[in-house]
Amino acid sequence: MIVHARWFCAALCALLTACALPSRVGIVRDYALPAARYGALADYAARIRGQLDSGESAHWLLDRNRLALDARLALVDTAATALDLQYFIWEDDASGHLLASHVLAAADRGVKVRLLIDDFAIASQRGDIVRLDAHPGIEVRTFNPWMTRGRRYAAAAEFVVRPLALNRRMHNKTVIADSGFAIVGGRNIGNRYFGIYAPFVQNDLDVLVAGPIVASVADSFDQYWNSEHTFPVGLFGRDDRPRLPIDGTRRFFATSVAVESQRLQSFPAAPVNWSEFFEKLVDTRAKGRSRLLVDSPDFRNRAAPRLYADLRALVASARSEVLISSPYLIPDAEFRELLREVVARGVHVAVVTNSLATNNHVIAHTGYQHWRRAILAAGVDLYELRADAEALAEYVTPPVTPAALGLHTKAIVVDRERAFIGSPNIDPRSLEVNTEIGVLTEGPELAERLADLIGRDMTPANAWRVTVDGNGRLKWTNGERELTRQPAKGFGQRLIDFLLNILPLKKQA
Repeated sequence: MIVHARWFCAALCALLTACALPSRVGIVRDYALPAARYGALADYAARIRGQLDSGESAHWLLDRNRLALDARLALVDTAATALDLQYFIWEDDASGHLLASHVLAAADRGVKVRLLIDDFAIASQRGDIVRLDAHPGIEVRTFNPWMTRGRRYAAAAEFVVRPLALNRRMHNKTVIADSGFAIVGGRNIGNRYFGIYAPFVQNDLDVLVAGPIVASVADSFDQYWNSEHTFPVGLFGRDDRPRLPIDGTRRFFATSVAVESQRLQSFPAAPVNWSEFFEKLVDTRAKGRSRLLVDSPDFRNRAAPRLYADLRALVASARSEVLISSPYLIPDAEFRELLREVVARGVHVAVVTNSLATNNHVIAHTGYQHWRRAILAAGVDLYELRADAEALAEYVTPPVTPAALGLHTKAIVVDRERAFIGSPNIDPRSLEVNTEIGVLTEGPELAERLADLIGRDMTPANAWRVTVDGNGRLKWTNGERELTRQPAKGFGQRLIDFLLNILPLKKQA
């Protein structure tokens, strides 16, 4: 411990005296290309536009994990002119390397590629995706970077110096192809988001869109790409990954995909023709008007509008029903009061979140349980996901057989007429600290589909109903069983939760 403390102090001193972010002088502002006028995506986008009324967009729920990765691969493999990808996390695992190899193939055939990754995922020695920057057709930029690169103690010291700035992360997740199609939602890039992670997989959700809404998604990407908080990764002199030979990177990803071929057997190792996938889209779209809700990349501008205000307004507009799916649930006083007011005027409000047993961040659950009784007292129907949820089978991608399911879907349905799908949780980090993004649609087609999906997660086969009995004690029921203490993975998880509960986590809200 003494040695660690000395290293930390030395790193702090070095940071205070020597480190600084690179100069942004000479960074070229760059914008999305116009919608492609040729290629398969342009043709499919035109066919879909022909089915829409003026001002409407087309939407598809990407609720299954295999479908979600297929959709990303389909856009990447079919793009003719441009690809823009924006992510909080891009894992160095099988799915991360597979998608990276397909992006590299797109650049090889002349597609302009821009990758924008939050620095949380690439500041350390992680972040193989940064290697793609060496390709002449690919530029990688990082949002809100650490000054220190790949040095654990120096990074910890820097966080002590700049906690407010470094605490705000870009949680946005988007893919834009040829300015004709886009994906927005909750999934990062990683095995657990696509059903091929053995310990557990995520019950997650994205929305694929076409039509006028795509221009808004492209504009939001440009705002972040050209933000003063975004830097080309090549500017960081201590990081040699952007300067590795691209031929070596090509072999690196190809070798990784080959080694993981068994795990990845449900997905094509190399680009393929996705015409069958897009033909199905033409026949299954949900149409309606939609708009993009997105936070400003400028976290120093306190006056910039926040997505949180739009979410509160959405819930407040309810006349009969509000359905919410939020993996991490720590509503602040304003949101708790809003729930009370909505319920008081006769609106049915139901929320599904993770149980302790399904939460991959115990500290988030510990924060939530401080407000569980307050949520129930507001008249909300509260559900917590079961670790053995029946829906697990719907999120598994062969040949992997994950042991458990965790909730990662972030969505709201109001009156089965308005639907929101995006990246934010109902917690302080999403609503007050990070930047977030989501699509709000008007129209019953998508709203009904999303309501059915959230409703499935609230059934006894998939969730515990949380209530308070006549003696004021919490209980968990699923139609067959009744528990008087919250479900958990075991004693170890309960112990961690107990120790964290001693901390003043309720102050987060």
